Amino acid sequence: MKRSTGGYGRPRKVIEVKTVKTSCFIKPSRHGKRRRKRGAHHDSRGKIPNRVSIDKRPKIVNKRKRIGDLEIDLMVGKNHKAGLLVITDRATLKTTLEKIESKKCIPITSKIKHCLIKQKQLIKTITFDNDMAFALHEQIAKALEAKTYFTRPYTAQDKGTIENRIGVIRRFYPKKTDLTLVTQKQIKAVQRLINNRPIRKFKYRTPNEVFDHLIKCETA
Repeated sequence: MKRSTGGYGRPRKVIEVKTVKTSCFIKPSRHGKRRRKRGAHHDSRGKIPNRVSIDKRPKIVNKRKRIGDLEIDLMVGKNHKAGLLVITDRATLKTTLEKIESKKCIPITSKIKHCLIKQKQLIKTITFDNDMAFALHEQIAKALEAKTYFTRPYTAQDKGTIENRIGVIRRFYPKKTDLTLVTQKQIKAVQRLINNRPIRKFKYRTPNEVFDHLIKCETA
């Protein structure tokens, strides 16, 4: 091919290169559309039945003035083989930990009911994230006579209380810890430690002390 030049000595074939670049730029948009379709399909498969958004949760829950407004989440260990069920009271930060062997909704539902049934008279609301482990929330609500709500998707601040507690728990069990090797007795020892740990926002009282104080106030 003859290589003639234009202004400033640049080869005319530069025009051909620009044309190729323009053609290549158009292609990714078609691939992007396919990815979005796959994502939408996945979301529809993971829909939790009859979930009620946190937007409809009573405003009093945000004031953190009463016992019984709980947040519940899961903390998984290495290879997602075992984990912890974490239950935190929003007002007092008092936290319950239970070892779990599976994230399937049936054993998780049974574990939550077992943990909370003895104190159901104190429980008013429970807030979950959108993990399918909590798909049987209506059974939990019926057993505990409480209202259940769900965080908005991809909105971490909706469950900031329990995320804070999980951060504390991670000091004992960092990510990639093999929780299959941790016993329930060891987990309960961590539970006692964090519930007896002074917290600055409570003027260095512990979650247990704040919980006991609010119990006395509510029953006075």
